[in-house]
Amino acid sequence: MTFQTRNNVPTNKFLLRPASAGDLNALSVFFKGKVNIQHHLDWRTSLEWLGYQPYYLLLRQNEILAVMAAPVDPDGIAWIRVFGAVKEIPPEKLFPILLERCLKDLDQGENRPMLAALGLQDWFKTTLETHNFVLRQQIVVLGWDFKLPPEREVPANLSIRVMTMQDLPTVAAVDRLAFKPLWQNSLDALMLAFHKASLASVALLDDTIVGYQISTSTPINTHLARLAVNPKYQRKNIGYALVRDMLVSSLKLNSWQVTVNTQGDNTASLSLYDSLGFTLTGESFPVFVYEDPGLTGNT
Repeated sequence: MTFQTRNNVPTNKFLLRPASAGDLNALSVFFKGKVNIQHHLDWRTSLEWLGYQPYYLLLRQNEILAVMAAPVDPDGIAWIRVFGAVKEIPPEKLFPILLERCLKDLDQGENRPMLAALGLQDWFKTTLETHNFVLRQQIVVLGWDFKLPPEREVPANLSIRVMTMQDLPTVAAVDRLAFKPLWQNSLDALMLAFHKASLASVALLDDTIVGYQISTSTPINTHLARLAVNPKYQRKNIGYALVRDMLVSSLKLNSWQVTVNTQGDNTASLSLYDSLGFTLTGESFPVFVYEDPGLTGNT
């Protein structure tokens, strides 16, 4: 199906507009329909991103043909939080219309945020690769062998306790120090993670938070969703102690499996998880970053 466009915006037969809270019901129906859909792995659902921009709908009369959301969070980073398109139209015909509109919105500031996306499905990987997204790295999945690892020596003044709401600003500061911008979580995101967590703890040296972990659970799985230690205090077995403490708690939840994701090129992280009894499951998914064809050196 060919789209007639004028000034990069569909003609009056089609309407491209921002999504709003009033679209909640229509989007809920759309996501459950016969569509190609990519939902980001996120603390918010695709519907919960309503109210954040850019979040666009492409409509034919009142029918949603496609949707894309790419809000900035944290500062400087925008992930494609959702892309969906009706199956009657190839996604590669609809994707560039929404991508161009989202990029224009992201260009409004002094510097365009980095735009990234997870390639969770083959059709979406192909769509990204044909529209100037390049592979940045692979995320790999590891599973625990249910053999509780031995305790290791840690600083004498280290303690681990349950995380509280009051800890979150300091936790966010540790997160910013521990991760590169692409992988940082904003305070807002960490608040959502805290509320959805089954296990959340902080590591303290005296009264100072130097690390944390946040894990989620289903009836069969506990997932270590977030682990960070202030780089100033790494190599002191603090991350090891946080994860081991989480594993002890996961046994009480009677989880059938315990999993964690990490970057496939993060040798320090892979070494830590290996020492705790985690092994690669063979599952992985790629991370893509948009490179503007009109620019050079864009990463």
